Formats: sequence, C-alpha cells, structure tokens
Amino acid sequence: MITRQRLIDDLQVLGVKKGDTINVKASLASIGKVDGGAVELIEALISVVGEEGTIITDSFIDSYQLPLNRKNKVIISSDSSPSYAGALANAMINHPMSVRSKHPIQKFAAIGKRANELMLSHDENSYAYDVLRKITHTGGKNLKIGSDEKVYGFGTTHVAIGELGYRQKAPSLGVNFQDNNGNVKLFKRNWAGAGHGFNKLVPYYQQAGAIINQGYVGFAPSKLTDMSKTFEVEMRVLSDSPGLQLCDDMSCVDCQLSWNFSDASILKFLNGLRFKLSPSLIYRALKTRFIYKYHG
Repeated sequence: MITRQRLIDDLQVLGVKKGDTINVKASLASIGKVDGGAVELIEALISVVGEEGTIITDSFIDSYQLPLNRKNKVIISSDSSPSYAGALANAMINHPMSVRSKHPIQKFAAIGKRANELMLSHDENSYAYDVLRKITHTGGKNLKIGSDEKVYGFGTTHVAIGELGYRQKAPSLGVNFQDNNGNVKLFKRNWAGAGHGFNKLVPYYQQAGAIINQGYVGFAPSKLTDMSKTFEVEMRVLSDSPGLQLCDDMSCVDCQLSWNFSDASILKFLNGLRFKLSPSLIYRALKTRFIYKYHG
C-alpha cells in the first residue's frame, strides 16, 4: 500500500518544489495501490507545492453531435459536470479547495494560489487550452505520472498547434451551457486536436534540456518537464515538420487525412490499405475528407 508520505517523498525526489505551478497528467493504476486513491495524490501534491504553489488537471467533459438531439439538448455544462478524464480529474472537481474553469467543454480544475486567476478567466470566449498557454509562459511545469505509452503528451502540444494555426477536420460537436446572465446557449467545438505521435517529440525534449527529471511516483515511471522549453521545441520542430506529431499507422484516419497538412489524398489512403479495408474504415475516411469541417 502506497501512503501519502511515500507520494510526497517521490514527488520531492522527482523535483517538484514549493511554489511550483504544476500541470498534472497521471495514470493512477500505474502508481500502484494508493491508500486513499486519487484524493491522497491530490493531498500529496498540495503538500509538496505548498501555499504558494498551484496544481492543475484537465477535467474535460463530453460534447455531442450537432444538431443536438432531444436527449442531449437537456444536458447543461456546469461546474459540477463529471469528467471523462478519469479518477484524478473527478477527485479534483470534488475537492473542497478546487476551482473549475468556465469553458463549456475543455474544463480545467485547479487548487492553490493561482487557481482563481487561471480558472475564472477561462470561459466560452477562450482558446480551449488557454490555461496551459498561460502557465507555459509563466514558469509552469508538467508532471507526467505514468509511461509515455499510458499518459500522452507534456501539456504544451495543443498550445503549439493553436499558435501555429494548424487545423483539423472533425465532427461538429457541442453542448449547451449557461452564460453569466443565466441564458442557456449552445457552444460549438472550435479547436483542433493533436496527432497520435506525441512520443516522437521526446528525443527533441531531451536534447533541449526540457526534461527536468525522470523517476518514479510509486511504481509509475514519471517525468517532470519545463513547459516553456517543451513549447519552444514544439514551435520549432512542428513549424518545419508538422507531420512529426502524427502516428505511423497508415490506417489511422485522424493522422492520415484530417489535418490541413496531411499528405494523403483519399484515393492514396484507400489504395494503400486495399487489403485491410473495411466498410467502417471507408465510411470514416469519406466522412473525414468530404463532410467534416476544419476546426482550429
């Protein structure tokens, strides 16, 4: 059984310090059996960063195909909407010290000195990942608890993609929310995602000194990274080679067809997979190329 003190010790050895602003991405299962679960990890993080520090997690919620059907029209995004992002996200939402951002879909949750500053300014008029953009430029660090295969990204790739203006074809999704005047409005997704090849960037982070330290939290391999440096790497590398963030799976519709810099034509994509094609893959490829609209 892994105790809070074990978590505190491991976080400190990894390099988390008093006063840090930390974006946390974690696989709780990778840590091992924690006495108290996600809540104990949160308390350990609070203890390590102290009163001057801040911890942040994503707590994104579901969005729905547009136009909304009768069932989904009555779903209203709110501070208490549960997240699909896992145990840590939902424990953060329910923590008494937590502040949640006002964005209708890409909600973040934070605890600590900067929580109000970062969360209350993130609303329907903000870029989906604006919280990460702000901490990237103000000394933020990303804490990844879990292997690169289990926990994707380092907190800045979406920021770089937004800054570089890359666009991605995706289904039209949205959710209803209440504005500051109590009016129910429809919010439509308006941002690109990210490719599935995050891990290709790790050697570039290493070369740039962006990885502050590597170690373990519990039994989970973990990395602490400097978000300003990973962002600088991504801006440099992805501006020249945007396809580097994409995976190498030639049957991946998202990476092969959805981006405004994707190389494959629909005919090239289908011809390359002629021995692996299924009706569902053909249908998805055709929708991506000819029906979905660009976001970003």
